Amino acid sequence: MNETLLALVPALLAGGLVVGIVFAATARPRRVVRAQRETTLDGIQVRLDRAQLGVSAGAYVTRSLLYGAAFGLLMALATGAWLTFPAGLVAGFAFVWSRLEDERNERLNRYHKALASAADTIVNSWRVRPSMNRALEAVATYGQGEVAGDFEQVRRAMRGGSSLPASLQAVADGRQSPVFDALATALIVAEEASGEVSEMLARQAASTRQMAVIYEETIDEQRGQRTDVMWGIAGPWGIMALLRIFTIATGGLGYGTEFFQTLPGQVAAVVAAVLTVVAYVNSHRVAGRGLVVQRVALERGKEPA
Repeated sequence: MNETLLALVPALLAGGLVVGIVFAATARPRRVVRAQRETTLDGIQVRLDRAQLGVSAGAYVTRSLLYGAAFGLLMALATGAWLTFPAGLVAGFAFVWSRLEDERNERLNRYHKALASAADTIVNSWRVRPSMNRALEAVATYGQGEVAGDFEQVRRAMRGGSSLPASLQAVADGRQSPVFDALATALIVAEEASGEVSEMLARQAASTRQMAVIYEETIDEQRGQRTDVMWGIAGPWGIMALLRIFTIATGGLGYGTEFFQTLPGQVAAVVAAVLTVVAYVNSHRVAGRGLVVQRVALERGKEPA
């Protein structure tokens, strides 16, 4: 009877954890922003697109399973309880998501620096000739990377009959960048204002440079916090795994891991693994709160997309 319970209870725990992983990965989000688009996409892809992580659902799952298998193996080696493996798989999904967010933030950081340069270009162009079309053309011609492409998109939309606010709003909705929002708002004010606005644009250019610096410092701090948390959580498991391997290799029994071969030991190992994953996910969310910004629509009276 005891042997049956020893095999059944941990198996049920592991099975429930795997079901939870599958449900979390495939369930559709509760909030619907663009219902027509989201009904045609898998739940994972919708979340990836919404977070602007720039990766397909297949690539995300593959990378997550590879990292998760490594984490699960580490936990299993540390305790000798292979039922900790599913918790390692969950950790892989959280870790890869965190890495993708870091890569996205790095792309935004480069984009914001290019925006700062574009703001200076707008000021110089406006002082030579106060013309919004000439200012947009200057950025589209001399701007850096994706910024030049975005301003060229604005020019094409305006040539097609779209207003400046609507053209900028389309780019802003795609970028989801508060730095771009601020610069675009200044451009709208400059077009609508009468009289000299070059000084206002100059102040906005200085503000854009400052916002780019603040964003860079913020993501650097966030990356450091995440790295510290990762080593603080995964480090003890790595040390335990090394100790167990060395003791077994030298003829020992694994520094007392016989406990994890019992029913209470199996349950304790699974609980410890789950708590490790929960701690990492929670710290990841807390570290990202500083970069969650409430965006404001560029056009007056219009809700942001």
